[in-house]
Amino acid sequence: MDIDTIQIRITHHAYQRYCQRVGQIEKRDLVTLVRCHLARGYRMTKGYLYAGGLWWRATRKDNVLTLHTCYGETHIDIPDAVRWAKRYKDRIALG
Repeated sequence: MDIDTIQIRITHHAYQRYCQRVGQIEKRDLVTLVRCHLARGYRMTKGYLYAGGLWWRATRKDNVLTLHTCYGETHIDIPDAVRWAKRYKDRIALG
């Protein structure tokens, strides 16, 4: 993913969850922050994005990265936790 040319879209839901789970920020500032996090390194796994210590549900199509929800800062591996929760019909408590 070319960080300099990629367009970052943050859904209203993702923005609300970021503000709830991480902290208040203007949406345009969050886009800038996400771009900085991506530039420092990221991991994209089966529709989950980990960058800057934050987990997101994300999709990428062509040159557009869309963030659908923010799970926030957590020590757990969100993709593994979601698979486990689905398997055992349980939920993940993010606080």
